[in-house]
Amino acid sequence: MRVRWFHVTGLFLLIAVVQSGMHASFGTGTDRFARPLPLLAQTVTAESLSTFSIEPVGSFPGDFRRFVPNDQGVATYEADDNLTRLFSFDGTELLSLSGNSLQFAPNGQIMTLELAPPLATVRLMTSEGTEIASFPGRWARFVPDTELLIIRNPDDLRSQLVNLAGEELAVLEGRYLGEALGPRDIVTVSRTANGDYLYHLYDLEAGEIASFPGDIESWTAMPDHQSVLVSEAGQTRWFDRNGVELATFPGSIAGTLPDGQAIFLVGSLRENSTRLVSLDGEEMVSYTGRFVTLTPNHQGIVTNSLKDSKTRIYALDGTEIAVMPGEFREFSPNGEGVIVNVYSDDDQRTDLYTLEGGEIATFAGAFRAFWPELDIDITASSQRLETGELFVQTHLYNLDGEALATVEGDFGGISPTQERLAVSSNVSPRTTELYRIRMGE
Repeated sequence: MRVRWFHVTGLFLLIAVVQSGMHASFGTGTDRFARPLPLLAQTVTAESLSTFSIEPVGSFPGDFRRFVPNDQGVATYEADDNLTRLFSFDGTELLSLSGNSLQFAPNGQIMTLELAPPLATVRLMTSEGTEIASFPGRWARFVPDTELLIIRNPDDLRSQLVNLAGEELAVLEGRYLGEALGPRDIVTVSRTANGDYLYHLYDLEAGEIASFPGDIESWTAMPDHQSVLVSEAGQTRWFDRNGVELATFPGSIAGTLPDGQAIFLVGSLRENSTRLVSLDGEEMVSYTGRFVTLTPNHQGIVTNSLKDSKTRIYALDGTEIAVMPGEFREFSPNGEGVIVNVYSDDDQRTDLYTLEGGEIATFAGAFRAFWPELDIDITASSQRLETGELFVQTHLYNLDGEALATVEGDFGGISPTQERLAVSSNVSPRTTELYRIRMGE
C-alpha cells in the first residue's frame, strides 16, 4: 500500500492506494474552500486496473434536498430560517423561498413548496418561482404520468385534485395513497366514523368507482390490474375493481406471483412464516421468515426473519437456497447479488452475497444506494460523539469491496447525469457538499 498526501486549495486529501481502488479522506486545512469552488482534479491510478477520481466542486448553505431537474443545480433547506434555496452548480443562487418539501412535476417546469402548520399551505409555482396558485393543505403529490396534483386538506379527511394551471378539478375522500390499478385511476384512504380504514378507487375521468375496507397501506394490486387484495384483522379479501368480493384468505397479503395465479400471505410476527396460496385457497408451500420480494428472475423469493435476524432465499417450490445474516436491503444492479445490512452494538456493516449465498464483499456502514453506472456501492456509518452530536461518514466502494473514498457527511443523492455526489455536512450550520466522481479503465 502507498500513502500519498495532496494539498489542494486548503483541502488535504489522503489517498491510500490498495490494489485496484483507493480510499480518500477529506479534512479541512486552515481555510474553508470558497463557494463556488474552482474545479479541482487529483486523479489516482491504481497499479493494477482502474482509475478513480473524486473532486470537491461546491459547497452550498443548507441540507441537501434534491438535484434540480435537467441537472441544472441543487436545492437545499435551512431549517432555522425555513428557507428552500436553489443554486446552479457554479454557486449562483437561483431562488430563495419560504417553505419546505420541494417537489417538481414530471415535466420539471412546475414545482410545489409547502408551509408547515399552522399555515398549512401548498404553493404551486413555476420552476422560476412565479406563483400559480396556493391551496390550504399539505403533503402535495404529483400524480405519475399525468399533469395533476393531489393536496391533502388541513382536516386530513379529504384531498383536492388540481391541474398544473392551479384549477381545482375534484375533492376526493381520504388522502392520496400513491397507488392505482390502471393508468388513469388513483387510490385514496380514509378513516370511517368507527376508526376503520377505507380505500377509495377513483377513475380520473369518471369519479369514484368503488371502495374497499382494509388496514392502512395493505393495498396490493393484482398483476392484471383488474382486482385488488386488501388485508384487515388477520385476513385478506380479494375484490374486483368494481368492489365485488371474490374470495377471502387467512393471513395478510405480502405479494403475488407475476402471473397472478398465487399470492404470498404472512401471519403474525410471532409466526415468522410466509405461505404461497393458490387463488382457490390451497396452500402450496411455506417458507421461514416474512416475504420481502421476488428474486430478479421471479424464480425465487427473499424473506427476512426477525427471530434470528437472517435473510433467506428460497426457490418457489420451497427449496432453501441461501441463508445470510442480516436484513435484506437490495439486489445488485446486475441482479446477481443481494445486499444485506448487519446491525449490532459494535458493528454497522453491509454485506454483498451471490443469490446462492456466497459472500462477495463487506462494506463499512449501512447501505444507502448503488451507483450502477460506476459499479459503486454507497454506505453511511454514524457514531455519537461525546458532545452528543451525530458524526456521519459516507463511504464509496467498488463491488469487489475495495474502498474508494470516504467523505464526511450524510449521503444525499446522485445527480441525474450520474456525475455528482451530494452529502449533507455534520457541522452546524449545515451545508451541502458536492463532489464529482469519475471511474474508468
